[in-house]
Amino acid sequence: MASTSLGGAEGGDVGGDSLNPNAVPIHSDACGRIPLNDNVGPPKTTQLEALHGLARALASGEFRARAVLERACAAVAGGFGFQRVGIVRFLPDTSTLVPFAGHGLTMDEIRSLPPALPVGHFGAFARALATRRAVYVEDPSTEAAVPERIARDFGLGSFVIVPLTTDGRCFGFMTCDQRAERFLLDEAEIDLLTTFGTLIAGFLEKAIEHGQLRRLNELKSQFIALASHELRTPAGSVHGAVRTLDEREHELTDEQRGELRRMLTEQSARLVGLVDSLLDLSRLEADAIRMAPTAIDVRARLVELARAVFDRSADLAIDVPDDLRATVDPQAFDRVVSNLLVNARRHGGPPVVVTARRDGSDLDVVVEDRGAGVPSDFADRLFDRFTRLATNHGEGAGLGLAIARSYARTHGGSLTYEPANPHGARFRLVLPAGSSPEAA
Repeated sequence: MASTSLGGAEGGDVGGDSLNPNAVPIHSDACGRIPLNDNVGPPKTTQLEALHGLARALASGEFRARAVLERACAAVAGGFGFQRVGIVRFLPDTSTLVPFAGHGLTMDEIRSLPPALPVGHFGAFARALATRRAVYVEDPSTEAAVPERIARDFGLGSFVIVPLTTDGRCFGFMTCDQRAERFLLDEAEIDLLTTFGTLIAGFLEKAIEHGQLRRLNELKSQFIALASHELRTPAGSVHGAVRTLDEREHELTDEQRGELRRMLTEQSARLVGLVDSLLDLSRLEADAIRMAPTAIDVRARLVELARAVFDRSADLAIDVPDDLRATVDPQAFDRVVSNLLVNARRHGGPPVVVTARRDGSDLDVVVEDRGAGVPSDFADRLFDRFTRLATNHGEGAGLGLAIARSYARTHGGSLTYEPANPHGARFRLVLPAGSSPEAA
């Protein structure tokens, strides 16, 4: 599976296409199935060694989740002879699966994975979640374990889904397979894989707690830096304007008083925006935001959001079907789209075009402008917190896009950037949005 960090930032390449050289030799049976354990009864020595290796990896004191989980996946692959082992996170608020870490995947396989998947579309994941036990599927074509298209495109044969649960809480799932090959597992191996899942879940719980503390410390440092500059500037302007009006209002002309009041309005609005952004960021960092999907009229919502950001003379087009509906969290949708529209107004160029379409169970929203776009050497940092591109527009604290992506991921979706053609910026928001009317 493609790798991401616990904090949500995208990870790099997934290590290791080759199997552990100590893996058990694999032989197919008369039906073409590969028995991963030739003996009925206790697990093989290599599987016990894998359990030991997993325990060592998880007890190493390393809290960079991706690195540890890749080693854990490698230990499972080596001990059981799996070609691919991946870990997906489970977001309970939106019942969504997000690819997280893995071992043995090719780059083409990583690129073929969608950024998020509704758990309801995968019967095997739903069963593993309900039973808290590893689920073995010998032939995915005989049951609704995974959608047929994904099984075909990803080259699935037999596979195992292992829930990562501890104390009744599910953090995700481990997936194991032999690509298109079929294999057999006995009950002892399924029980052992379930134990592996419990061990990994215990590590994930500690890593998440550690990551939250680290991110809160980072946020505190960044807040201090922000307060010393971004908040200080508008606060100083407000204080200066109020003091001038208090002490010298009778000496000022009507024009000067009007200018001071205009400054008060602008700078106080800037303060409110900064505080709102910081509150959003702190709630997202603390996982304090809960999604509440509700059916919305997408076109009407986008028109309302656009009118709040652009004046009526703006070169703006909204290309959305009149009957487009989606079931999404309204607050998350508004915060992401508003930030994208503000970004296009500040840093893009006309015309600005907003499109929205259904793609199966997903809602796809694109905000595109014809400005200069984003320099290629800055694109990798575009969604980092407190990061701004040096432009003629000094507004903002570099939080808008970071908050937008965090909201999208909390919703179980994604927010990505790509250059527009012939020039400009294109931001694409994909959110799970319930069943389409056609499916209903």
